[in-house]
Amino acid sequence: MRGDTSDWRQYWNTPTNGDWTPKVENLCRDNLLSDLRRVLPPDVSAEPEGVYSDDRRADIRVAQGSMNVPVEIKRCNHKDVWKAMQDQLINGYAKDPNADGYGIYLVFWFGAEHCTPYQGRRPQTPAKFEAALRQLLKPEQAHSITVIVIDVARPLPA
Repeated sequence: MRGDTSDWRQYWNTPTNGDWTPKVENLCRDNLLSDLRRVLPPDVSAEPEGVYSDDRRADIRVAQGSMNVPVEIKRCNHKDVWKAMQDQLINGYAKDPNADGYGIYLVFWFGAEHCTPYQGRRPQTPAKFEAALRQLLKPEQAHSITVIVIDVARPLPA
């Protein structure tokens, strides 16, 4: 999300009083989904609110033929960001027969000051946040669950 086009702005509410705030999760998802659809091959679909076992809904369902991959999304400040990968993605959506145990856990990074602490500490970079999430995976889960942290933090003033 870095570069000269300020793509990070699509994930933040435009300030009315000078205070930038992160957009809600569903708006972040929709912005990402619009960008994702532009680069996916024609035979791959990406849809919001994919329905999985027990009528549960993943944030995005990416599919090609009968195979699909659920994508669970959280903002780094979500109260359940440290347990949703296991509780929602692994124990829920990835168990769907068409997912075959695969899934993506995607977290939007808005900066360390916006993140929910884990074991009393806040990760200070998106890479450290991603590494901490990966450490929560059991060895047998690491081959089928992908963790992605997308840096949408506002750039620091020069």
